[in-house]
Amino acid sequence: MRILMMGGTRFIGVYLTKILAAQGHEVVLFNRGNKPAPVSGVKQIQGDRTNVEQLKEKLSTVEFDAVFDNNGRELSDTKPLAEIFKGRVQHFVYMSSAGVYLKSDQMPHIEGDATDPKSRHLGKCETETYLATSGLPWTSIRPTYIYGPQNYNDLEAWFFDRIARDRPIPIPGNGMHFTQLGHCQDLAKAMAAVLGNERTRGQIYNVSGDR
Repeated sequence: MRILMMGGTRFIGVYLTKILAAQGHEVVLFNRGNKPAPVSGVKQIQGDRTNVEQLKEKLSTVEFDAVFDNNGRELSDTKPLAEIFKGRVQHFVYMSSAGVYLKSDQMPHIEGDATDPKSRHLGKCETETYLATSGLPWTSIRPTYIYGPQNYNDLEAWFFDRIARDRPIPIPGNGMHFTQLGHCQDLAKAMAAVLGNERTRGQIYNVSGDR
């Protein structure tokens, strides 16, 4: 397949690009061009996705079989991209978040659980709702906390820093709350696995590591 990936040079996209390229797919990245492609020979289209006119100019005449939208946070980020490729791609894979769920004592969350209208990830929910009625063959991935090399959030770094400096690690609540983490490479493998699989179209998937 010829695949367009939004981003692709910062964190998850780096690993996903490597996997897809190794599988023989042609991967093209769309980003601001601040970093080199993670795989030699992978092309980059330089642009700003928040500039809708520029997005149309850069992508309306380019053909792809699939799109990975890894960095759309709000509906306004993804809708213009989806409209460009409606009727033109076999698969549109969206990166959502497990942070969309309404807090509940019934754990673990499953994909059909209620979402939180006050979540800071509300834009992700709105995007999934839009994709469900867009006519695109879409799949949404909801990862938990992601860790691993090149993480730009100080998730694991914060803990290791406390340990290295022999400082206590605060634990919220009574210490009995479970939090699931997911490794960046496992997430990338899961995202690659849904590509082209007809059973995944129109579906939302939680992705996490073992409990």
